Amino acid sequence: MPESTMLRFIQLLPQVSPKADFLLKDLPGSGNRIDVLCRVLAACFDWGPISWSLSKLEVIAVIGSSKSLTFSTPNEQSPKGEVGWASVIRESLKGTPPSYVTALDEKLEDIVKRLKHSERSSIWVLDEAGTSLYGIKTIDVNTQNSFMLGDHRGFDSESERIISEYNIQRISLGKKSYLSSHCLAAIIAEFERKSD
Repeated sequence: MPESTMLRFIQLLPQVSPKADFLLKDLPGSGNRIDVLCRVLAACFDWGPISWSLSKLEVIAVIGSSKSLTFSTPNEQSPKGEVGWASVIRESLKGTPPSYVTALDEKLEDIVKRLKHSERSSIWVLDEAGTSLYGIKTIDVNTQNSFMLGDHRGFDSESERIISEYNIQRISLGKKSYLSSHCLAAIIAEFERKSD
């Protein structure tokens, strides 16, 4: 997959434990909202894209403060539903990820540094108070575009420090708050529109 045509989503989950001790029957409670990531993955690799190639999509989940899981297109049959994705997340955190998941010990700042140094790469952060996505002329659908999403609480102080220090532009889908999965689907739809 060409590095120059990636649409990437970075889901921050500072409250989620990397120990993978959540219950599949109680994802929101026992997993400190791991269900947010499950819905993001379903939106990215299942119901979100219409014409955008799955091979050009990626999700990076920052779990806690120092663990990341990178999801690319599943080579085999994609998991279905929140519980299906939760099982993949749990196995990945336990050290037995499937081929389409890469688990690393890295912090958000490591990811931002790496993406900032990639050629033809832009990072954006979703914020209701930011500049409208639909009015930004500098977004190039033929390059790497990474969109950072907070959890149900927004961004913690460490994330805000990184956003400020690395001068990551805040963009908005509107004044209303949306679920991360809905934000992701809206961004994919906008990229599909721009690439037509």
